[in-house]
Amino acid sequence: MNNDYIQTCFPSSDENIQLVTNNQPITSNLSNNKIKSNMLTRTTSTEHRLIRWCAVLLALSTVIIIWRYITILILSIWLSSICRPILEWLVIHLPLMNRCREKRSRSAIAAFLLVFLVLVVILPIILIIIALTGSTINFVASISNSTTVRNAINLIVPPTNDNSTEFGLNKTNDFNFVDFIRGGKNATLHLFERLLMQRDAITDVLQLFGGKALSVISTVAGVTAQFIIGLLIFLVSTYTFLLHGNEIWTWTIHHCPLSSTHMTRFYNAFHETGRGLLIGVCLTCALQGFVAAIAYLCLQIPRWYALGVLTGLCSLIPILGTAIVWIPITIGLFIQQAYLKAVIMITVGILAIGSIDNLLRPVFSKLGSLQMSTLLLLLTIFGGLELLGPWGALLGPLIVRLATEAIILVREDDDEQLNITRM
Repeated sequence: MNNDYIQTCFPSSDENIQLVTNNQPITSNLSNNKIKSNMLTRTTSTEHRLIRWCAVLLALSTVIIIWRYITILILSIWLSSICRPILEWLVIHLPLMNRCREKRSRSAIAAFLLVFLVLVVILPIILIIIALTGSTINFVASISNSTTVRNAINLIVPPTNDNSTEFGLNKTNDFNFVDFIRGGKNATLHLFERLLMQRDAITDVLQLFGGKALSVISTVAGVTAQFIIGLLIFLVSTYTFLLHGNEIWTWTIHHCPLSSTHMTRFYNAFHETGRGLLIGVCLTCALQGFVAAIAYLCLQIPRWYALGVLTGLCSLIPILGTAIVWIPITIGLFIQQAYLKAVIMITVGILAIGSIDNLLRPVFSKLGSLQMSTLLLLLTIFGGLELLGPWGALLGPLIVRLATEAIILVREDDDEQLNITRM
């Protein structure tokens, strides 16, 4: 009896081994499940990292592919954002025969608005820039090559009894903007007549320089093709952003890894730069240059168009501004003893040209102001021109403005995290 009791209370060694072996499957199953979950977590994290790197590489590849036309896309986005309120106003106030056809009418109004802007605004601006750029560059080069201040002033305001050949100005080779506008048709007909009369000489020249002529023709054809392609991309992208800009932005916010708050801040900084450059800066400079050119023309100052362009560009320079141009003109008029013209130039320069910046810039700033100091704006414009070419005048301020906004966001996030930890 005692032995049975002892055996019942204290199992044998064989029974202990059997109990241990029966508990081993439970422990092994738990360890296997933990190993499988760890492996699955590692696999998932690895796949997540791979898809992130894949997305980054593909995004960079996309930027590289479209980099040649990135500035055109930026301009189209800015122009579409400026014109979208006009489109909405036209859609609301124009009588639509059927509200069910509002989407189709919206597309038609957008196409009409875009064609109107191209024909009335953009194309004339491009033609004026092309017509004035070469003459202005030559004029600036002539001034920079002057050995004395007196020669430079005589280049700006030539003496009335001088034929201008003494100071390096050859009227036969100089571009006359007024003659270009008035006599374009006659000059073209005269050119064709000379070509027909000298066709034998032209044939000889082509035989001698056929290879170079072919190279020049191919270069001109390439530049023309690039211009046409760029213009086509600009028109299509502007039309697309004008109609579907809000949908594209909503998709971007939804799929971008950044938060919606950060994306909204970058969006505001991006469009602020566009409006500030196109409206606040360019429009002010254009108006100052236009008023100055009209004043120079009325005072019968040669190369008034080039001086007007220089006056508009110098309006970006703080403190001195447009006075860099019209003060030397005034000095030249005093040297020529044209005292009345000199007094008029001083009056127009102070009251008309100089007042545009003070009177109209606050008005333009309501439509678009750039939150950037004048010094930083000048550095970004000229630095962008030096690094990226002509398009750098737009990309430089945009990149710096977005970088400034990113620095502000980083600081705000750090302050927010610090406040959370303190709480």
